[in-house]
Amino acid sequence: MSDRTASPPYRLGDKSLLIGRLLYIALFMLSLGVFALANYGQATQWAFGDCDEIYFPTEYRPNCMLWREAISNSGLTPAAFAVYFVLLRVVAALPFVFLSIVLMRRRSELRVLLLAGFLLLVGTAGPTYNPFWQWSTSWFTVENQVPILPLLNRLLVFLLSIGTLLFVFLFPDGKFVPKWARWVAFVWLIMQFGDVFFPETPLSLHTLSYPLAIILNTTFTLCAVGALIWRYRVHANPVQRQQIKWITAGALLLALNYALDYTVFEIYPAVTSEYLIATREQGVLWELIQDTLWYISQTVFAICIGLAVFRHRLWDIDAILSRTLVYGTLTFLIFTLYVLIVGGLGALFHTQTTAVNGLVATGIIAVLFQPLRDRLQHAVDRLLYGDRDDPAAVFTRLAYQLQTTDTRAAILPNLAHTIAQTLKIPYVAIQTNPETQSAAAWGERRDLAQHIPLIYRNETVGDLLVAPRNPHEQFNQHEQTLLSAIAALTATTVRAVQMWDELQQSRQRIVTTREEERRRLRRDLHDGLGPALASLPLKVDAAIDLFDLDRDTSIRLLGEVKRQAQQLVGDVRQVVNDLRPPALDELGLVEAIRGAVAHLHNHTPPLQIRLDADGVPRNLPAAVEAASYRIVMEAVTNVVKHAHAQHCEITLKLLQAPAQLQITVEDDGDGLAEQVRANVGLRSMRERAEELGGTFHIALRSSGGTCVSVALPLPEERE
Repeated sequence: MSDRTASPPYRLGDKSLLIGRLLYIALFMLSLGVFALANYGQATQWAFGDCDEIYFPTEYRPNCMLWREAISNSGLTPAAFAVYFVLLRVVAALPFVFLSIVLMRRRSELRVLLLAGFLLLVGTAGPTYNPFWQWSTSWFTVENQVPILPLLNRLLVFLLSIGTLLFVFLFPDGKFVPKWARWVAFVWLIMQFGDVFFPETPLSLHTLSYPLAIILNTTFTLCAVGALIWRYRVHANPVQRQQIKWITAGALLLALNYALDYTVFEIYPAVTSEYLIATREQGVLWELIQDTLWYISQTVFAICIGLAVFRHRLWDIDAILSRTLVYGTLTFLIFTLYVLIVGGLGALFHTQTTAVNGLVATGIIAVLFQPLRDRLQHAVDRLLYGDRDDPAAVFTRLAYQLQTTDTRAAILPNLAHTIAQTLKIPYVAIQTNPETQSAAAWGERRDLAQHIPLIYRNETVGDLLVAPRNPHEQFNQHEQTLLSAIAALTATTVRAVQMWDELQQSRQRIVTTREEERRRLRRDLHDGLGPALASLPLKVDAAIDLFDLDRDTSIRLLGEVKRQAQQLVGDVRQVVNDLRPPALDELGLVEAIRGAVAHLHNHTPPLQIRLDADGVPRNLPAAVEAASYRIVMEAVTNVVKHAHAQHCEITLKLLQAPAQLQITVEDDGDGLAEQVRANVGLRSMRERAEELGGTFHIALRSSGGTCVSVALPLPEERE
C-alpha cells in the first residue's frame, strides 16, 4: 500500500477538539430544533391550525383549505396524513442522529467531526434537494414571526451543501483525490454560498440562464462521479473499496428518487408543456408515494453508512458500539411495540387509549424484553466481533474451509481469510519462518499484531499473527483462549503443509539421486568398460592374423587380452559393489561394517575402533542395511580425515517401541568445525536417514569429540 493511503488521520488537539464538540452541540441543537419546528409547522398547516391565521403571505391562505380538502377526498383525514409524515420523518432521522452521536462520543479526528455533522444535517433535512427545514416558519402568524428563522434555514441549507460536497470528495479517508478535486469543490462552494445568501447576485446559479445552469450542474456532478471512480480504482485499498461500494449503493437509491422527482416536475413539463401532477388529489397521492420512497431510501442510506463504519471499521469503532446498538435498537422496538399494541387494542375494541391498554402493552413488553435483548445482543456481537461467542461455529467454518480447499497453495491463505472473517479481525497472518515474509496473510499489516506460537508435538512450526480490532483495545481472556485453540488447529495444518512440501522435496531428491546414479553408471560403462570391450576384438583379430607369421607377437597380444579382460571383470565388480556392497548380502550388516573398518586400526596416527552391535540380527530390510552401512562408513571416514581422534565407538542397537535401528558413531577427537560440518557428506547422511523416515543428529560431546546419532524405522512385526 502506498504511504498516502496508510498515513494516519489528522487528530484534533485538546483545544481544537473542545471547540469542535461545542460547534457540534450547537449544530445538534439547531438542526433538531428547526426539524421539530418544521414538523410542527407542516402538521399545523395540514391538519391542526387555522388557515386564516397561520399560512402567510395572505395570497396563499386559500391553498391551505384546498389542500386539506384534497386530503379528505383521497380517503384520509388531515390529522392522520400529518401524523404519518411526522412519524415517517422521525423514524428516517433516528439512524442518522444515532450514528452521529456514536461517532462524536468515540473519535477525535477532523473527518469524524465532519461526518458526524453531515449525518445530523442529512437526517433532519429530509429531501436534500428540497430541505424540509423551510416548514419551520409555517406556523407563525404575520404578527409573531421570528425574523432569524429564515436566516437559520439558509444557514442549514448552506451547511448541508458543504457537507454533501465534502462527503463526496473526501470519503472515506479525508483527502481530496485526485488533487484537482479541491478546486472543483472550492468553485462549487462559492456558487452554493451565493445561492443561499446572495440569490440575486452573479454568484448564484439562479441568476444564470437555464441552459448555463444545467451545464454547470452537470459538470460538477460529472467531476464528483469521476473523482469517486478515480479514488475507487487508483487510490483506495481493498477495505476502502468496500466502504465506497456500500455508500454508493445507498446513494443510488436517493439519486433515483431525485431523478424521479426531477422528471415529473421538470423534464415532463418541458417536453409536453403539461404537468403530470395536475390536481391536488394527485398531489396528495404523489406526496404519499414519493416522500415515502425518499425516506425509505434515506433510511437505507443510513444503514449503508453504518455498514461502512462498523462492519468495515472506517475509523476503528470499538466495543462501545455493542451496548449502544443493543439498547438503542431495543428502545426503538419497545416504543414501536407499545404504540402498536395500544393502538391495536383501541381499534379492536373501538375505544380511546386507556390505562388498561397501557398495562396490557407494558405486560407484553416485560415478557418479551429479556429474550429480545438477548437476541439483539447476539446479533450485534456477531456484527462487531463475528462468532467469538460460538467456538463451535468458528471451528466448523475452519474445518469446512480446510475440507473444501482444492490446492495446497490455497490452504494457508484461505485459513487466514476464514479466521479474519469469522472473528472480524482486521489482520491475520500465518508465518512459518521468522526471517521471511508471512506464508499467508489477510488484511492490511499492522505493527501491533499479536504473535501466537504454533506448536506441533512440542516443536514450534511458525507463528499466528492477529491484530486487535483497533489500536486501543486488546483481546479479552475469552478471545485469547479461542485464539489459542485456533492456533493449535493452525499448527497442525501448517505442519501438514510443511510435511507435504518436505515430501515433495524428498521425491525430487530421490529422482535427482536416481538420475545422478544413472548418469554415473552410464559414464562408467561408456567411458570405461565400453572402449575396453571394444578394443578386445581388435586385439584378438590381430593375434589371429599374426599367429602363423609372428607367433611371439600373437601370444603377447593374447596375454594383453587376458589381462584386459581380468581388469574389466574387476571394473564390473567395482560398479556392482558401488550399487550395493556384496558384504551386506554375504555377511550381514554388522560383519560388513566390521570388515570394512578392520584395516583402519593400522591408520596413522593410531585409531582404535570399537563396534558394539549386540542383538542386531543378520537379516534386516535391504534399504535399512544399505543406508546404515553408508552412514556408518561416511561417519567413520569423517573421523579418520578430520577428527584427529584416538578412539571411535560404533553402536548399533535394536529398539522395540517403536521398532527402529539406532546408530551412534562417537569419537574423542577435535570435533568438526562449522565449515567442515557443512562439506563432509553430512547432508548425504541426513538425506539417507530422512528418505527412510528416520532422523539424523550431530552434536559435540561434552567430553570432547563428535557424536552422530541416527534412528531408522523398522517394520513393526520385526523382532
